[in-house]
Amino acid sequence: MAASQKQPVRLKVSYKTPGALLSEFTRSIGKGNVSIESGRALPVGTRFVFELHAHGVDEFVEVYGKVLSVAVTDPKNKKFLLNIRYEAPGDRRGLDLLLQHIFDSHQFEKVRKHPRIPIQVRASEDRQQSPAYVVRDISRGGLGIEVEAPGVPKYVHVGAPFLLELGTSIGPLVLHGEIAWVFSPQLERTKWVNPAMGVVFGTLRNDTLERLKTILTLQGLPPPPWKAKVSFGPDAVTRMP
Repeated sequence: MAASQKQPVRLKVSYKTPGALLSEFTRSIGKGNVSIESGRALPVGTRFVFELHAHGVDEFVEVYGKVLSVAVTDPKNKKFLLNIRYEAPGDRRGLDLLLQHIFDSHQFEKVRKHPRIPIQVRASEDRQQSPAYVVRDISRGGLGIEVEAPGVPKYVHVGAPFLLELGTSIGPLVLHGEIAWVFSPQLERTKWVNPAMGVVFGTLRNDTLERLKTILTLQGLPPPPWKAKVSFGPDAVTRMP
């Protein structure tokens, strides 16, 4: 398809579930850009429109993009890597329908009290040699975290205090609670499965709850790249508001 400033390149991407679509959506929007492989070296400035479809949802999410740079990955086979800046959609109809689908589906959930939104936010800790973290899911009652390391730090255990700090466009969001569970895969499986943990929130203030509700509808988020700060144990307690 020929690309021009007047006629953007339109790509259709399909996902098996609304959750899978939203997970990829928040990962890419939060990062601020996405890299895709192409058989053509499209000019810098070429605009894209991504149609993100999820099985079972009639409306799609439309995301705009712009080529920032092009790198040759395989000259012989003419393969290129396009670095594309993502822009959040202005029209929220598709996004709101996906979120509503997740909320409606949760009515049949018998284990979890609150629906989880598959949001991905990279997080760090004010501690030397600490691993990187990725907040993977957030709900009204807690969140899930993956650890980008072979194992969970020794000071992270069930019952340990926890604090997450995230700047948003509507003010800081500070969520406190405690570690509810810890998962450490066998060493030979760490190439495919990351260690993880779950957090259950404590009693949150009313203003915090209002900001959390906004985040759960994917509104009020900060400009990319999204970054959060996490704390555990005594460090979490001293940073609590």
